Amino acid sequence: MTIDSTARRRPAGRHKVKQADGVVTKCSSRVAKSGNQAHSFYIGNDQFSIFTDDQLSPVAVGDRVRFEYEIRHLRSGYRREYFSVIPESLIIYVPSELDVPIEGNVYILSNPSMPALLKVGYTTGTVAKRASELSGVTSVPTGFRIEWSLPILGDPKAVEQRAHAHLAPHRHGKEFFKVSLDEAKGACTRAFAELYPDHALTMDDAFAKRAEAEIQRRKDLEERAVEQQKERQKLAQERAFDASREGQWRKEGACEVVLFDYQYKPNFDRPSFFAKLFGAKFQDFIVFKIEVRQHAEAIHWTLMVSGRLQEKSVWKPQTFSTRQECMEQLAMAMEEYSVSNRRATIHIPNALIENPPILPDEYRNPRVTLSLSSLDGLAIRPAPAKQRHSRYS
Repeated sequence: MTIDSTARRRPAGRHKVKQADGVVTKCSSRVAKSGNQAHSFYIGNDQFSIFTDDQLSPVAVGDRVRFEYEIRHLRSGYRREYFSVIPESLIIYVPSELDVPIEGNVYILSNPSMPALLKVGYTTGTVAKRASELSGVTSVPTGFRIEWSLPILGDPKAVEQRAHAHLAPHRHGKEFFKVSLDEAKGACTRAFAELYPDHALTMDDAFAKRAEAEIQRRKDLEERAVEQQKERQKLAQERAFDASREGQWRKEGACEVVLFDYQYKPNFDRPSFFAKLFGAKFQDFIVFKIEVRQHAEAIHWTLMVSGRLQEKSVWKPQTFSTRQECMEQLAMAMEEYSVSNRRATIHIPNALIENPPILPDEYRNPRVTLSLSSLDGLAIRPAPAKQRHSRYS
């Protein structure tokens, strides 16, 4: 009735090993620097990490688990410690799919100072906390170790007492018995089944539901992995296209239509103070420049009138939501600034053109502005929003 591991690992490394149990909260997964999957979860305020080759987290929110963990330190930074779960020790003894409350646990503890003896007891709290309380007694030279526990849907004290009755011939003290772990486990499960046969079936049903849920979770993970692979392939293709000559032309190039041009190239400088003293004057000129821009998801047409008129600078920008409004304003501005030497252009970045023209072969640099005779045939639309790609995708 529990998800258990047949292999018992007794780490003898340099890391301190402790035991924990409780209800899982705040599950998350990521790819560790080693390339393995790092699954994290909380029990109370403590965060634990378990590293596996499987993308599927071994636990879910709401599971009651028991495990051993090592206290390790990060190799960089301030050597902050973290709790690394020993995968072989992880036991889910109550799945989150169980929809009835757990009243307590019957547990089996061992102690190196009491070889061949096992303590069988119960608690309405967590087994790890109970083992810690018993280990803190001054008359006990060494700490207790959790060997096994059984969640109880019902009265845990009644199950404990019946288990004690089954183990009575092997009693050595009030709650200590000289039996094997399998014999002690068998007595506890037998007592639970005798007192609460329906509850035992309820627990089995919960684990059956967990198995079905894990199949669905794994299916969802596989589907997400396929979608992520497609996204990575699409991103790689987009990057390859952006790096190509055509991609640079479409992304960074531009098109320009010259409606009419200068009669002669004007002097864009201003007369200096001394030049004005001698009566020097620069001739007037006006530039009408229309730029197509995108704000949010909308196209805007900006008309900028600039130049020099009667020794004074001219600068007048206006923005319109449609091309027609902008062209109408251009016609009015041309009447207002009736200067002989003037120029009018329309500038559109290729990023806003759905079908930009093909860049001629003589242009080696694709980041250029190509002159066109008209805008006819060009489909202008807002550029698609850039998608953010996760570093873990």
